[in-house]
Amino acid sequence: MLGTGPSSGSAGSEGGQPTAAGADTPTGNAILSGFDLGEDETRQGRIHRKLRDLILTGGIAPGTRLRETELSARFGSSRAPLREAMRRLESEGLVRSDFWRGSRVAEYTATELYELYALRGLIEGYAAALLPAPLEGATLERMATHLDAMSAAARANDWLAVAQQDTGWHREIMLAAHRPLLLDAWDSANGPLQMTFGQVGGAFYGHDDIHDRHHAVLDALTKPAPQTEATIRRHYLETAERVLATVISGYPTETTPPEGPDAALSQAGQTEQSECNDPNPTGEKP
Repeated sequence: MLGTGPSSGSAGSEGGQPTAAGADTPTGNAILSGFDLGEDETRQGRIHRKLRDLILTGGIAPGTRLRETELSARFGSSRAPLREAMRRLESEGLVRSDFWRGSRVAEYTATELYELYALRGLIEGYAAALLPAPLEGATLERMATHLDAMSAAARANDWLAVAQQDTGWHREIMLAAHRPLLLDAWDSANGPLQMTFGQVGGAFYGHDDIHDRHHAVLDALTKPAPQTEATIRRHYLETAERVLATVISGYPTETTPPEGPDAALSQAGQTEQSECNDPNPTGEKP
Protein backbone atom coordinates (compact mmCIF):
# COMPACT_ATOMS: atom_id res chain seq x y z
CA MET A 1 0.00 0.00 0.00
CA LEU A 2 1.10 3.53 -0.71
CA GLY A 3 2.22 5.87 2.06
CA THR A 4 3.53 9.39 1.56
CA GLY A 5 5.16 11.79 3.99
CA PRO A 6 4.25 15.44 4.54
CA SER A 7 5.88 18.17 2.48
CA SER A 8 7.33 21.23 4.14
CA GLY A 9 4.59 23.61 5.16
CA SER A 10 1.77 21.22 4.34
CA ALA A 11 -0.23 21.83 7.47
CA GLY A 12 -3.84 22.87 7.51
CA SER A 13 -7.27 22.43 8.90
CA GLU A 14 -10.53 21.72 7.12
CA GLY A 15 -11.12 25.41 6.61
CA GLY A 16 -7.74 25.83 4.96
CA GLN A 17 -6.11 27.65 7.86
CA PRO A 18 -2.62 26.56 8.89
CA THR A 19 -2.40 24.38 11.93
CA ALA A 20 0.51 22.82 13.76
CA ALA A 21 1.24 19.40 12.34
CA GLY A 22 1.11 16.78 15.02
CA ALA A 23 2.83 13.46 15.23
CA ASP A 24 2.05 10.08 16.75
CA THR A 25 3.84 7.23 18.43
CA PRO A 26 3.13 3.71 17.18
CA THR A 27 1.08 3.16 20.31
CA GLY A 28 -0.51 6.60 20.42
CA ASN A 29 1.13 7.60 23.70
CA ALA A 30 1.46 11.31 22.84
CA ILE A 31 -1.72 11.90 20.92
CA LEU A 32 -3.47 14.35 23.16
CA SER A 33 -1.03 15.62 25.73
CA GLY A 34 -1.40 19.37 25.79
CA PHE A 35 -4.50 19.41 23.56
CA ASP A 36 -7.20 21.76 24.85
CA LEU A 37 -10.61 20.33 24.04
CA GLY A 38 -12.23 23.74 24.50
CA GLU A 39 -15.93 24.33 25.08
CA ASP A 40 -17.34 25.28 21.66
CA GLU A 41 -17.58 21.81 20.10
CA THR A 42 -18.94 18.42 21.06
CA ARG A 43 -16.32 16.06 22.44
CA GLN A 44 -16.75 13.78 19.44
CA GLY A 45 -16.33 16.74 17.11
CA ARG A 46 -13.14 17.87 18.83
CA ILE A 47 -11.61 14.40 18.74
CA HIS A 48 -12.55 14.09 15.08
CA ARG A 49 -10.99 17.46 14.24
CA LYS A 50 -7.74 16.74 16.03
CA LEU A 51 -7.29 13.29 14.53
CA ARG A 52 -8.30 14.53 11.07
CA ASP A 53 -5.73 17.33 11.17
CA LEU A 54 -3.01 14.91 12.27
CA ILE A 55 -3.85 12.49 9.47
CA LEU A 56 -4.11 15.12 6.74
CA THR A 57 -0.82 16.77 7.68
CA GLY A 58 1.01 13.45 7.88
CA GLY A 59 1.41 13.77 11.65
CA ILE A 60 0.02 10.26 11.90
CA ALA A 61 1.51 8.25 9.06
CA PRO A 62 -0.47 6.03 6.67
CA GLY A 63 -0.80 2.55 8.11
CA THR A 64 -0.51 3.66 11.74
CA ARG A 65 -2.72 1.68 14.09
CA LEU A 66 -5.25 3.73 16.06
CA ARG A 67 -5.66 1.89 19.35
CA GLU A 68 -8.94 2.61 21.06
CA THR A 69 -7.79 2.11 24.64
CA GLU A 70 -4.79 4.40 24.26
CA LEU A 71 -6.63 7.08 22.31
CA SER A 72 -9.40 7.15 24.91
CA ALA A 73 -6.86 7.64 27.66
CA ARG A 74 -5.02 10.41 25.83
CA PHE A 75 -8.21 12.29 24.96
CA GLY A 76 -9.55 11.83 28.47
CA SER A 77 -12.66 10.55 26.77
CA SER A 78 -15.04 7.66 27.05
CA ARG A 79 -15.17 5.16 24.19
CA ALA A 80 -18.45 6.42 22.70
CA PRO A 81 -17.31 9.82 21.31
CA LEU A 82 -14.01 8.31 20.17
CA ARG A 83 -15.79 5.55 18.27
CA GLU A 84 -18.10 8.07 16.61
CA ALA A 85 -15.13 10.21 15.59
CA MET A 86 -13.43 7.14 14.15
CA ARG A 87 -16.58 6.22 12.22
CA ARG A 88 -16.62 9.71 10.71
CA LEU A 89 -12.98 9.42 9.70
CA GLU A 90 -13.71 6.04 8.14
CA SER A 91 -16.63 7.50 6.16
CA GLU A 92 -14.24 10.20 4.90
CA GLY A 93 -11.78 7.60 3.66
CA LEU A 94 -9.07 8.57 6.16
CA VAL A 95 -9.34 5.50 8.38
CA ARG A 96 -9.80 1.87 7.45
CA SER A 97 -11.00 -0.76 9.90
CA ASP A 98 -11.25 -4.52 9.88
CA PHE A 99 -11.52 -7.22 12.53
CA TRP A 100 -7.98 -8.59 12.23
CA ARG A 101 -6.00 -5.36 11.87
CA GLY A 102 -8.19 -2.97 13.85
CA SER A 103 -8.41 0.70 12.80
CA ARG A 104 -5.52 2.27 10.91
CA VAL A 105 -4.81 5.46 9.02
CA ALA A 106 -5.80 4.66 5.44
CA GLU A 107 -3.20 3.86 2.79
CA TYR A 108 -3.92 4.04 -0.93
CA THR A 109 -2.23 2.32 -3.83
CA ALA A 110 -1.36 4.26 -6.96
CA THR A 111 -4.24 2.55 -8.75
CA GLU A 112 -6.71 3.51 -6.04
CA LEU A 113 -5.61 7.15 -6.12
CA TYR A 114 -5.95 7.29 -9.88
CA GLU A 115 -9.44 5.79 -9.64
CA LEU A 116 -10.49 8.36 -7.04
CA TYR A 117 -9.37 11.22 -9.28
CA ALA A 118 -11.10 9.62 -12.25
CA LEU A 119 -14.27 9.17 -10.20
CA ARG A 120 -14.27 12.82 -9.16
CA GLY A 121 -13.80 13.88 -12.76
CA LEU A 122 -16.64 11.67 -13.98
CA ILE A 123 -19.07 12.86 -11.32
CA GLU A 124 -18.22 16.55 -11.57
CA GLY A 125 -18.11 16.51 -15.35
CA TYR A 126 -21.53 14.91 -15.50
CA ALA A 127 -22.95 17.31 -12.90
CA ALA A 128 -21.51 20.33 -14.72
CA ALA A 129 -23.09 19.17 -17.96
CA LEU A 130 -26.43 19.21 -16.11
CA LEU A 131 -26.13 22.75 -14.72
CA PRO A 132 -29.59 24.28 -15.04
CA ALA A 133 -28.24 27.80 -15.64
CA PRO A 134 -24.96 29.74 -15.82
CA LEU A 135 -23.24 30.16 -12.48
CA GLU A 136 -24.59 33.10 -10.52
CA GLY A 137 -22.56 36.08 -9.38
CA ALA A 138 -22.46 34.98 -5.73
CA THR A 139 -21.15 31.56 -6.73
CA LEU A 140 -18.48 33.09 -8.95
CA GLU A 141 -17.44 35.40 -6.13
CA ARG A 142 -17.00 32.47 -3.74
CA MET A 143 -15.01 30.62 -6.39
CA ALA A 144 -12.78 33.66 -6.87
CA THR A 145 -12.20 33.79 -3.11
CA HIS A 146 -11.22 30.11 -3.07
CA LEU A 147 -8.88 30.65 -6.03
CA ASP A 148 -7.16 33.61 -4.36
CA ALA A 149 -6.75 31.53 -1.19
CA MET A 150 -5.30 28.68 -3.25
CA SER A 151 -2.70 30.99 -4.74
CA ALA A 152 -1.80 32.45 -1.35
CA ALA A 153 -1.44 28.98 0.13
CA ALA A 154 0.76 27.90 -2.79
CA ARG A 155 3.04 30.89 -2.24
CA ALA A 156 3.25 29.88 1.44
CA ASN A 157 4.05 26.28 0.41
CA ASP A 158 0.96 25.07 2.29
CA TRP A 159 -0.27 22.44 -0.11
CA LEU A 160 -2.86 20.95 2.20
CA ALA A 161 -4.55 24.37 2.31
CA VAL A 162 -4.31 24.46 -1.50
CA ALA A 163 -6.06 21.09 -1.65
CA GLN A 164 -8.79 22.19 0.76
CA GLN A 165 -9.46 25.46 -1.07
CA ASP A 166 -9.49 23.53 -4.35
CA THR A 167 -12.16 21.25 -2.90
CA GLY A 168 -14.21 24.33 -1.98
CA TRP A 169 -13.81 25.78 -5.49
CA HIS A 170 -14.96 22.63 -7.26
CA ARG A 171 -17.72 22.03 -4.72
CA GLU A 172 -19.40 25.25 -5.88
CA ILE A 173 -19.94 23.58 -9.26
CA MET A 174 -21.45 20.53 -7.58
CA LEU A 175 -23.73 22.66 -5.40
CA ALA A 176 -24.92 24.65 -8.40
CA ALA A 177 -25.92 21.41 -10.13
CA HIS A 178 -28.44 20.60 -7.35
CA ARG A 179 -27.78 16.87 -7.45
CA PRO A 180 -27.50 15.70 -3.81
CA LEU A 181 -26.69 12.06 -4.60
CA LEU A 182 -23.92 13.09 -6.98
CA LEU A 183 -22.59 15.51 -4.36
CA ASP A 184 -22.46 12.76 -1.71
CA ALA A 185 -20.50 10.48 -4.07
CA TRP A 186 -18.20 13.36 -5.03
CA ASP A 187 -17.56 14.25 -1.37
CA SER A 188 -16.49 10.67 -0.58
CA ALA A 189 -13.09 11.21 -2.24
CA ASN A 190 -12.23 14.46 -0.45
CA GLY A 191 -10.21 13.04 2.44
CA PRO A 192 -7.83 10.75 0.51
CA LEU A 193 -7.20 13.26 -2.28
CA GLN A 194 -6.59 16.16 0.12
CA MET A 195 -4.22 14.01 2.16
CA THR A 196 -2.21 12.96 -0.90
CA PHE A 197 -2.15 16.29 -2.73
CA GLY A 198 -1.29 18.12 0.48
CA GLN A 199 1.83 16.02 0.82
CA VAL A 200 3.15 16.14 -2.77
CA GLY A 201 1.41 19.05 -4.57
CA GLY A 202 4.38 21.35 -4.20
CA ALA A 203 6.43 19.09 -6.46
CA PHE A 204 4.49 19.92 -9.61
CA TYR A 205 2.21 22.96 -9.19
CA GLY A 206 2.85 26.67 -9.09
CA HIS A 207 0.85 29.89 -8.67
CA ASP A 208 0.25 30.50 -12.39
CA ASP A 209 -0.53 26.86 -13.02
CA ILE A 210 -3.32 26.93 -10.44
CA HIS A 211 -4.97 30.00 -11.97
CA ASP A 212 -4.65 28.83 -15.58
CA ARG A 213 -6.10 25.39 -14.95
CA HIS A 214 -9.09 26.62 -12.96
CA HIS A 215 -9.91 29.42 -15.37
CA ALA A 216 -9.92 26.79 -18.13
CA VAL A 217 -12.62 24.91 -16.21
CA LEU A 218 -14.63 28.11 -15.73
CA ASP A 219 -14.44 28.80 -19.45
CA ALA A 220 -15.57 25.24 -20.21
CA LEU A 221 -18.75 25.78 -18.16
CA THR A 222 -19.98 28.12 -20.91
CA LYS A 223 -19.42 25.52 -23.65
CA PRO A 224 -21.69 22.74 -24.93
CA ALA A 225 -22.24 19.94 -22.43
CA PRO A 226 -19.90 17.35 -24.06
CA GLN A 227 -17.04 19.87 -24.08
CA THR A 228 -17.71 20.88 -20.49
CA GLU A 229 -17.69 17.27 -19.34
CA ALA A 230 -14.53 16.41 -21.27
CA THR A 231 -12.63 19.44 -19.94
CA ILE A 232 -13.43 18.66 -16.31
CA ARG A 233 -12.52 15.01 -16.69
CA ARG A 234 -9.22 16.00 -18.27
CA HIS A 235 -8.60 18.50 -15.44
CA TYR A 236 -8.78 15.70 -12.88
CA LEU A 237 -6.87 13.11 -14.87
CA GLU A 238 -4.00 15.53 -15.50
CA THR A 239 -3.74 16.10 -11.76
CA ALA A 240 -3.90 12.35 -11.15
CA GLU A 241 -1.04 11.75 -13.57
CA ARG A 242 1.11 14.42 -11.92
CA VAL A 243 0.36 13.15 -8.42
CA LEU A 244 1.10 9.54 -9.27
CA ALA A 245 4.28 10.35 -11.18
CA THR A 246 5.49 12.25 -8.13
CA VAL A 247 4.49 9.60 -5.60
CA ILE A 248 5.82 6.67 -7.61
CA SER A 249 9.14 8.42 -8.19
CA GLY A 250 9.53 8.77 -4.43
CA TYR A 251 9.26 12.54 -4.11
CA PRO A 252 11.85 13.45 -1.42
CA THR A 253 9.86 15.46 1.07
CA GLU A 254 11.85 17.82 3.27
CA THR A 255 10.26 17.90 6.66
CA THR A 256 11.13 19.88 9.76
CA PRO A 257 10.88 17.62 12.82
CA PRO A 258 7.76 18.54 14.80
CA GLU A 259 8.04 20.11 18.21
CA GLY A 260 5.77 20.23 21.21
CA PRO A 261 3.45 17.63 22.74
CA ASP A 262 2.91 15.74 19.48
CA ALA A 263 6.60 15.49 18.56
CA ALA A 264 6.86 11.82 19.47
CA LEU A 265 4.22 11.05 16.87
CA SER A 266 6.61 11.81 14.00
CA GLN A 267 7.77 8.20 13.94
CA ALA A 268 4.21 6.88 13.68
CA GLY A 269 3.68 4.02 11.32
CA GLN A 270 7.33 3.02 11.02
CA THR A 271 6.92 0.01 13.28
CA GLU A 272 3.23 -0.54 12.68
CA GLN A 273 3.50 -2.81 9.65
CA SER A 274 5.32 -5.47 11.64
CA GLU A 275 2.28 -5.78 13.90
CA CYS A 276 -0.25 -6.70 11.21
CA ASN A 277 -0.72 -10.21 12.60
CA ASP A 278 -1.32 -9.07 16.16
CA PRO A 279 -4.08 -11.38 17.47
CA ASN A 280 -5.43 -8.48 19.52
CA PRO A 281 -5.45 -5.54 17.07
CA THR A 282 -7.83 -3.31 18.98
CA GLY A 283 -5.70 -3.28 22.13
CA GLU A 284 -8.67 -4.47 24.17
CA LYS A 285 -8.08 -6.63 27.22
CA PRO A 286 -9.22 -10.25 26.78
